[in-house]
Amino acid sequence: MNKKGKIPVHQMDDWFAGVYMKPFGAENSSPLAYEISRPHRHDFYYCVLVDKGNIELEVDFEHVQLMDQTLFLSYPGQIHRIISAQLERGWFLAFNPSLLEEPLQNILDQCLSEIILVPLAPEQSMSFFSFISHVYSVYTDPAQLFQQTILQSLVTALVYQLASTYLSTERFHLIRHPARSIEITKTFKQLVRRQFKSLRRPSEFAAQMNMTVSHLNDTVRSVTGFPVTYSIQQELMREAKRLLYYSDLSLKEIADSLGFDDATYFNRLFSKVIGVSPGTFRKQGEKTVHV
Repeated sequence: MNKKGKIPVHQMDDWFAGVYMKPFGAENSSPLAYEISRPHRHDFYYCVLVDKGNIELEVDFEHVQLMDQTLFLSYPGQIHRIISAQLERGWFLAFNPSLLEEPLQNILDQCLSEIILVPLAPEQSMSFFSFISHVYSVYTDPAQLFQQTILQSLVTALVYQLASTYLSTERFHLIRHPARSIEITKTFKQLVRRQFKSLRRPSEFAAQMNMTVSHLNDTVRSVTGFPVTYSIQQELMREAKRLLYYSDLSLKEIADSLGFDDATYFNRLFSKVIGVSPGTFRKQGEKTVHV
C-alpha cells in the first residue's frame, strides 16, 4: 500500500463561486472517473443524483450502492473511494460548506445517519433532475447577471430540498418517539460530529446541553438504541480507522491527533470498540486496500 503520510484531501481550487457541477450520461465521459479506487477525502460537500445507472462506493468503510433514482450526499472529511461506476444519466454537484447558512448547516449536522442516501420516487427524481439542470444553466452562463449570487442561492435551495427529502424518510422511522426526544438526540449528534476530539465524557456533552447525564443517556438510548458513550466512541474510532488505513502516522501520532494523552489507553479503547488492535487493523488494511 503506497501511503503518503496523510489522507489525500481534494480541495476546491478555482471553482466558480464555490461550486462545481457536471452532468453525466452516455454522451459524457464520467466525471467520477478520476482516481477511481484511490481513497481520499474532500473539504467540501458533494452530491450525486443517479437518475439512471449505478455507482459502487466505499464510504468510511461502509459499502454504498447508488442505483437508479438515488440521491447521495457526502460530508466534508469522509473518506471514500469509487469501486465501479456505470453512469447513464445524472448529475455531480460539489459545493463549499461556506455556502450554507447556519440553519441549513445545523440540519445536515443533526442528521442521524452517517451516510445520506435517499431512494427517490420517479417524480422526485425528475424534479431533482430538472432543478439541477436549471442550476447548471446558470452555472455555465457567464452572461447571466448576478450569476454568482443566483447560483449560490439555487444551490442552497437544492440542499434544503435534499434535506427535506431525507428528513421525511428519517421522521417516518422515528414517528413513535416524542419530538423533544428527537430534538435532544439530534443536538447531541451535532455536538459529537463537531466536538468529538475535545469533548470525551458524557458529562461534558450533558453540560453543554444543560441537562443531567442520566436524562441525556436515557433519551439518546430510547431513540437510537445505544447510550451516549457508544456514539462518542464510534465517532472517535471512525476517525482512528481512517488514519490507520490511509496514512502512515504512527499509533502515538494518531492518538495525539484524537486528543488522547495516553497512547496505551487509545490502543485499549480501539481494541475494545473495534474488536482488533490498531496494529492488526492497519495490517488488514494493507492487505485489502489498493491505491
